[in-house]
This record gives sequence, C-alpha cells and structure tokens, in this order.
Amino acid sequence: MAVSEEYLEYIKEMLEGVGSVQSRRMFGGALLTVDQKQLGVVLYEELFFKVTETALQKRFKKEGSVQFTYARKDKTDPVVIKNWWKVPERYLDDKKALEELASVVLAQ
Repeated sequence: MAVSEEYLEYIKEMLEGVGSVQSRRMFGGALLTVDQKQLGVVLYEELFFKVTETALQKRFKKEGSVQFTYARKDKTDPVVIKNWWKVPERYLDDKKALEELASVVLAQ
C-alpha cells in the first residue's frame, strides 16, 4: 500500500486551499487530516476521501467512484472499507474542483 513522497506532496499541494493538510504514515500509505479531522487516505498512489453521509456516497458512486477494498489470505471475498471512496480522476487534475470536493467532505 505504499505511496511515494512525490505523490503525497502533490496531493497536499492540490488540497492546500482547504486548510493545513497534515499527513501521517499509515499501512504504507498516508492518513490526511485537516484541523484534526480525517479527510482521507492515500494508498497505492490513489486518493480516497472519508465519505460517511449516504447522499455524498451516492454522489461519489454516480461519478464512478468505488470503495477501497483489499484481499486477505483468510477470506475469499475482498474486505470493503465502506467509508473510503476513491476520488474520481477528473478531480485530480483540477485543483479548484478537488478543493471544493474536499470542503464538502470535511463539512459532513
């Protein structure tokens, strides 16, 4: 689940308009927080936001997002982390749109 320092810095720069984005290494990836509130995680060079509201989860799904999953040796089905939703690709090249989406996520 490693994430490169370059990608992590890119994501933090893209999100700088939402406040002071802090990162802390976690499981080879990084946990992202803003004002001590969890925004999301960066795993496998992918950004996932913590989305807890049902309406916002539906929005993410409508935009093609998927929940974070991983395989375990002792399970046949993948484990699904229901509140971690992959940020749709279109946001990753648009700083303003990503910051707006992050603000919505932080407001839930």
